[in-house]
Amino acid sequence: MTSAEREGGCHHILIQHQSSIGQNLLMHGLYDGEFVGYKIASQEELDTALREAIVAIDANVLLDLYRFRPQTSRDLIKTLKGLGDRLVVPHQAVREFWRHRQRSHGSPDGATKTASDALDKSGRSMGDALATWAKAVGVDEEEQSDLIARLEGFVTALKDELQRLLHDSDAERSGDPILNQLEELLAGRVTSAPNEEEWAQCLAEATRRIEAEEPPGYKDADKQDGDSPEGGAGDYLIWYQATRYAKERDRDLVIVTRDEKEDWWWRQRSNFLGPRPELTYEYRQLTGRRLFLLRPADLLSRASVLEVEVDQASPADAVRVAEREEEPITELWTLEALSALLERLDREAPVQAAALRLATPTQGGRVSREKVYELGGYADDRMLRGFTRPFRRLTSALQEEGAIPENVSPIFVASYPDGVKASYFSVPFEVSRLLEELSSSGQNPQDGSSSTAE
Repeated sequence: MTSAEREGGCHHILIQHQSSIGQNLLMHGLYDGEFVGYKIASQEELDTALREAIVAIDANVLLDLYRFRPQTSRDLIKTLKGLGDRLVVPHQAVREFWRHRQRSHGSPDGATKTASDALDKSGRSMGDALATWAKAVGVDEEEQSDLIARLEGFVTALKDELQRLLHDSDAERSGDPILNQLEELLAGRVTSAPNEEEWAQCLAEATRRIEAEEPPGYKDADKQDGDSPEGGAGDYLIWYQATRYAKERDRDLVIVTRDEKEDWWWRQRSNFLGPRPELTYEYRQLTGRRLFLLRPADLLSRASVLEVEVDQASPADAVRVAEREEEPITELWTLEALSALLERLDREAPVQAAALRLATPTQGGRVSREKVYELGGYADDRMLRGFTRPFRRLTSALQEEGAIPENVSPIFVASYPDGVKASYFSVPFEVSRLLEELSSSGQNPQDGSSSTAE
């Protein structure tokens, strides 16, 4: 080979090398690649998405139809109809709807009872305060009785008004028109159920995401030992089914959910900026398309985009329901309620009863995983999934009997610091003190039974 040929060959290789470097040094923009999720949708982009994208509805949106005032429910159903054949409901969302519908359907009665009970308690407290005041300032018995009667009359009138409003609402909903409208609305709009192999793969992927704290669904780690067959995988199943449906149709995707947890939303304090950037990026990688996230109030606020008119108060009503759900009103456990539950646990789930009795203030209201294994005499490879099930089942049964308040917090909750195994179980703060009170009174023996539990 001549010198010129060698130089020519080297020159050709150099050009190829420079071309390769040029390809590697291609410049990108602020929102390219993995940063696509940081682009906040404009109002115009959201409007366009509502006109053109697939719109997937979460179970909580359907359930909220029973929590909204009747006008808001009608407005939301009209808006969903305005989406036409772009509306889809993941199969998992419909499963969750049927699972929780009865409880939601009865929630107005439960809420009214809770409010009435609270008014009764407040009335008694105010009556005691008036009696103490009257005694301190020397008010005679006749004047005191008059004040108490006026107070009792006010509380009674307020409770009667709550019942009237409840009955008016019930009358407007008689025959469950919501269910009738949903039957028509969702005909042919629900995705197919996953087959066994697909179901198993989704559950495995959901577990992986919970362990890695990867959205969506990792905030549901505490559901891993729940009663439902999917455990903590519900959110991932909804995500999987919605995104695959939209991929088949090569469309952008809007997911409407009342879920405001951080494993769905990119938030700055109280501002909802859009989907988690990781979710937007994942959907772009899957489809080349864009992902949007809306709450029911957002959808109602934009109903005019679909040429649907809604009442001006409906978006605010949807916000009210979301806030009420985010901060539920709970009642405290009482000594009588705790004693009733322990009595049933002693008979039907003695290991759970023994574990609960250990959650005293000296233990920080906690029971370790190791202690539960010791109490039950469990093998090292046994999973504790389902250990809290008897607590929920018996609490629910005693609530139906009126022995436990309707809105108490779950009494024995598994914690998953590593996202996989329950490391410890905890009780509400008042339960810990009540256990100490029972123990000191001799009513709460440290039952170390190791009988087989559920």
